[in-house]
Amino acid sequence: MGNSINLSILIPLMPMVMALFILILLVSFNRTINRLTKPVSFLIVFSSLGSALIGTYLYLKKIEGELFLSNYLRILESRNLVLHLNSLTEKISICLNVIMAIIIGVLFYKLPRQKGYVSLLIIISLISSSIIFAVMFLDFKS
Repeated sequence: MGNSINLSILIPLMPMVMALFILILLVSFNRTINRLTKPVSFLIVFSSLGSALIGTYLYLKKIEGELFLSNYLRILESRNLVLHLNSLTEKISICLNVIMAIIIGVLFYKLPRQKGYVSLLIIISLISSSIIFAVMFLDFKS
């Protein structure tokens, strides 16, 4: 169980890291990345659905507990940030990731993929992963 709970850090991090990676590519290769809307959409949806699959695995295995972020990031050693993993936070993270993937799929087919589309995807991904982080920081058992 100890190793499985370590997977919970990937739930909010996968979409966030992918969005930051695409943001770095967008800043570096602005014209090229703005033209590559299909691969960018696929990468963001893939990271979101991968995060949802990890959350589903943890939910089905009924893995609950707390994960201290100071064990993973030396910057946070002085802070006591804890991710709370229980069935409610797992359900919320799964729903948010699936909703994000559906929104990006709808945007892919409905919006004209011109300048600003990739930036919109990055913003959506960063906001949703930040919301998932916020939900996992809250302790719903209190």
